[in-house]
Formats: sequence, C-alpha cells, structure tokens
Amino acid sequence: MSRRRALRLSRSFFAGTALLLTTTVGCWEQWSDTWFPQMKRQKAVQAFEEVIYAGHVEGLSPPEGTVPVGSTIPPEMDPNDNAAQDALQNPHPMSLASLDNGRTLFDRYCAACHGAGGAGDGPVSMMGKLRGPFGGVMAIAGPASIAKIRTDGHIYSTIRYGRRRMPSYHRISSDDRWDIVNYVRYLNEPARFAAGDGKPAGGSAQ
Repeated sequence: MSRRRALRLSRSFFAGTALLLTTTVGCWEQWSDTWFPQMKRQKAVQAFEEVIYAGHVEGLSPPEGTVPVGSTIPPEMDPNDNAAQDALQNPHPMSLASLDNGRTLFDRYCAACHGAGGAGDGPVSMMGKLRGPFGGVMAIAGPASIAKIRTDGHIYSTIRYGRRRMPSYHRISSDDRWDIVNYVRYLNEPARFAAGDGKPAGGSAQ
C-alpha cells in the first residue's frame, strides 16, 4: 500500500468517525422513561389525571384528612367514633345570618325527608301527606326530636358522614353544616330567638 493511499484511508477513517460521533452521540435521542430521560421529554401530568405512584392512584389533591393552616374544618375521623364527634365544638355563633343560611340549606337538603319543620314528615317520608317510600325518618324537632339528646358535633358529623340509611352530605361545606346545626337547634327552641335581635336567649348553640 502506498503512502498516499494510506493517508487517504486514514483521513476517510477520521472523517467517518467524526460523522458518526456527530450524528449518533451529539444528536442522540433518549426515549427511556426510567433511565436518564431527556429534559425535553419529561412526563407531563394534566389536570384531574390519575397518576400511579408507588402502586397507588394519586390525584392532584392534598392527602386525605389534610386541613388548611388556620382552618376551623374538623379533621377526618372515624364515622363510628361517637366520642370524638361529641367532642366537636360548634365554631358558629347562633346568629340571624347563620340561621338564615341554615334554613336555606335545610330546605334544600334536609326537608325532603325530615320535613320543613323537622318532624320527620317530608314528602318522601311515610309520615308525610304524600306517604313517601321512606319509613322510620327520625324527627329532629318537636316532642319526639332526636336532636334534643344529641350534641352539635354529633349532628354535624351525621350530616358529614351520614348515619344508617341517611346518606353522606360531604359536598356541603363545613361552615354550611354548622349553620344547618344552628337551624336545627332553632327548630327545637324557637323561643330562644323571641327577642328578635339575633341573639339567642339561652346562650350558645351548644
């Protein structure tokens, strides 16, 4: 082999090597999701997309039972823990504003079963004028009121989690639930607002 030919081959080798390096390494695309992924190909999570993490489905929301800093929302608890429910304190004073909101929500969510006056005679109750399909709806006002022997926390938790055949109304906000509790108290003791100034005659809602 002549020297000129050897030089030509050497140049061709280095040119080929350079071309190989620039096309397969310099512009190399890495498609692996688990081994050294490229920044421009990072996974993106869309709103409300379910993401599998550590074998569990994780939503784009705080962990279950999370309570915002400074919040008065009671933490999640065992729906059957009556002692913990009874210990909850009503943070909403019984005011005209609270009662007005509680009445609106009671008519919307509760009156169908319990009746407008809380006597257990709503339109879907067997005790109502229309003789609805649901029997054994408890009265939460009047002489047979079950609410008279229950704490505010118990009533609040019943709205929150449901109890026996009563469904959960978790979609009602915490503040609104307490307003409903206040309105149930009002249905049992309307005389406490006889003064008409928004201040119950008997003190707090507890």
